Amino acid sequence: MKTLKFIVLNGTYCIHRLKRGAALPAALFASPFYNVTQSEDELSVVAPIAVKLDSQKTDVGWGVMKVAGPLDFSETGILAGISTTLAQAGISLFAISTFDTDYILVKEPQLRAAKEALIAAGHRFARVTLAILEERTTPTVNAYAALLEKQIPLIRSCLNEKFGPEALAAPRSPNEWGEVIAGVYEFLPNPIRLVVNRDIFVTYCLRKLDKIIPGVTPIKTQINPPR
Repeated sequence: MKTLKFIVLNGTYCIHRLKRGAALPAALFASPFYNVTQSEDELSVVAPIAVKLDSQKTDVGWGVMKVAGPLDFSETGILAGISTTLAQAGISLFAISTFDTDYILVKEPQLRAAKEALIAAGHRFARVTLAILEERTTPTVNAYAALLEKQIPLIRSCLNEKFGPEALAAPRSPNEWGEVIAGVYEFLPNPIRLVVNRDIFVTYCLRKLDKIIPGVTPIKTQINPPR
């Protein structure tokens, strides 16, 4: 089996069972990741924990690992290899396949063990790149800054909702702040994420921390990106 690269999605997810044809809230379709499958017997939905559904049954507390794609349809054994590796580690999974790739859901308490098992099998996990943009100003950097400046109220709101004001006021290292900021990237509007990648978003927010979180000192020192 070839080496795969995994990306752990931010947030906690739930798996819901609803009646076939049940109405779904607009908040679901605004989520960074969700899945809806309807059969003759049921409507099955995977959604962030914050999305409230009128479910018949709900299984909470899932983390999501995305296989970095796209994967070609001719490739075989991808899911079989992943499931075998996790099964040998005593970890059950819930898998979702899309046109481009596969998503592997495991219970959050087992997420670290799942990562360790997959790494031991030769696979890799992406980490947040915290490379800071050069100090000089360029038209491109200005364009990104102008775009993200309008998103500061949304970024602030997401951070407060996800972590709380008291937790955000606690001292953190530059790397810790990078992880915190990266955690809200998926909540940006899709048109913004199509233009601004995660690294640029993190870099911008680190430099503008005082505007996003009043009282917090901006981070402008060079941070070497992890390999």
